[in-house]
Amino acid sequence: MTLPPRRPRLAIFGAGPAGSAFARQFALLPFEVEAYDTRPHNADHATILTEDELVEVAGCLDAGDYALIASASHELDGRVAQAVLSAGRFRYCGMIGSRKKRDEILASLTAAGLPADQIARLQCPIGIPELHGRAPEVIAVSVAAQVLQVLQDDED
Repeated sequence: MTLPPRRPRLAIFGAGPAGSAFARQFALLPFEVEAYDTRPHNADHATILTEDELVEVAGCLDAGDYALIASASHELDGRVAQAVLSAGRFRYCGMIGSRKKRDEILASLTAAGLPADQIARLQCPIGIPELHGRAPEVIAVSVAAQVLQVLQDDED
């Protein structure tokens, strides 16, 4: 008997409007979706952790896992990104944000001593650049398309 292939895991760090839209969109796709947040009011659709626990989970992703970062603060996003990138066991790591936020986070990762090749693996901003829109659902569709391209490249 052959077991069916394992669906890739998508860990979402942050379950606010964007993170919730990501979870809804990716639930329709071939991913095992896990959402984490620090805010108790998001307990109905995410596992609630302290900030330190959230960062610890981020550092425990397995090879082939996908991560989306959209927490409640830029500082926490940076800590989560650093944990994911430092561990290096992921297929895709994307963080919601503007180019300004990206530049600030990249500077903090560099200051923390992460090698340039690890930092370069962080996708920010996320989504398909040609698809404009600020609504969480539009961003989620754009990000899903980008992640599916990565998944498809792995299968080719």
